[in-house]
Amino acid sequence: MNNLSKIVLTADGKKIGYVLDVAVDFDTMQKSGYYVVDEESEGEFLLRLQDILCVSESFLLIEDESRLEFVTERKTIFGKQLLGEKAEDFGRLQSLVFGKNKCEKFVTDKAEVASRFVKSVGDDFIMLRLKKRKKNAAKFDFNFSNLDGVVEIQGAQYLREKVPVSAPEKISLSAKYYVGKICTQDILGYNNEKIVGKGEVVTKSVVEKAKKHNKLNHLFFAVKK
Repeated sequence: MNNLSKIVLTADGKKIGYVLDVAVDFDTMQKSGYYVVDEESEGEFLLRLQDILCVSESFLLIEDESRLEFVTERKTIFGKQLLGEKAEDFGRLQSLVFGKNKCEKFVTDKAEVASRFVKSVGDDFIMLRLKKRKKNAAKFDFNFSNLDGVVEIQGAQYLREKVPVSAPEKISLSAKYYVGKICTQDILGYNNEKIVGKGEVVTKSVVEKAKKHNKLNHLFFAVKK
């Protein structure tokens, strides 16, 4: 962003205008160039990064005017509102922070937002995708002797008959381990909705719902073995 307002000159001695805005590919978050305005005609042009010969404290030097692409409409994102997925207001965009031509931060009048949280850049506002922190899964010591055929091992490849208890990266039980067992306590979802109640029989749909709400760990300890 520190090249805004710098004068654009050509190697054959012409003053073109000045840098008005930055051009960014928001699918990749890569800077693609700058928008340059001609001071006389007030026309706007796209100057791509690969066509800049050098940059000094006050100037950008290009080979000649043919390196500029005329643009009929420039869509700037500065001043646009940043909103969360629940319409949270993160302020209006004031500047972008780049590292090696990659946009790393969106800076507003209220916050600094890492570019990885930008879901989409629309005509009227910028939508953010705010990730929730994942809860640490509880660690278990499983007894493999009674779980033959229902243990799925994810991660590295292991031979079932030689798997030590601590070897797998992640262990999950198939639905048939739970189905038909009695639940000994109420298990609630993210919004306190009941997944299964105390004394109820676990069904396949209960298992699927527990997976979606990250409650399989609770279900494992709640069912009668």
